[in-house]
Amino acid sequence: MSLLKRIFRIAKAEAHAVVDKLEDPIKVTEEGIRELKKQLNEAIESLAQVKTTQIRFEKEAINERERAKMFVKRAESILKKAKSGEIDNEEAQKLVAELLQKAEIHEQNARTLEQEAQKQREIAVKLQAKIDELKTTIAKYEAELKTLKARYATAKAVKKINKQLAKVDPSDTIAMLERMKEKVEEEEALATAYEEIAKEVTVKEEEVIETTQKLEELKKRLGL
Repeated sequence: MSLLKRIFRIAKAEAHAVVDKLEDPIKVTEEGIRELKKQLNEAIESLAQVKTTQIRFEKEAINERERAKMFVKRAESILKKAKSGEIDNEEAQKLVAELLQKAEIHEQNARTLEQEAQKQREIAVKLQAKIDELKTTIAKYEAELKTLKARYATAKAVKKINKQLAKVDPSDTIAMLERMKEKVEEEEALATAYEEIAKEVTVKEEEVIETTQKLEELKKRLGL
């Protein structure tokens, strides 16, 4: 059972190592920011569409109210003509009723369009808040990313140096220095020894020369 757990831990560690190699944290963060910017653009497009619809409803509401006013004026004109006797009163009442009914329909359309325009206005306010929030978030993440890039680069450099230093065995270096020290001391001793030998040879040569000179002097004295 313990062996299986150990194998599982090793496999899990290797899997994490593969993921670490495949996923560059900087690239992953940049991709996240690009996704936020994509959402921002979509939100801006939606806001533009909503505002366009809002403006259209507002204009249509104004047009509907103008039409309602037009029918009301026609009704007032007919009533004036009925009072002056230009139009039959009963016929005038019928025409006025029809015109007022049309005016009411256009007035109702205007109110409905204004309500729809108000709904679009409320949606636009919410979308604008979302856009402002996304802009703030993106600006914040971009600022943090700059800092993280610098920190990540420094961390990688430090990691590389520490990894290289971890491979260095101080004991090997010390042993190498000790061997070098012994070698230097040995060479120095040899140099000293050869120097002493050279001095002894010189002394002996000088002694030989001196002895030879004495013998020559003795020979001369003895007449040999």
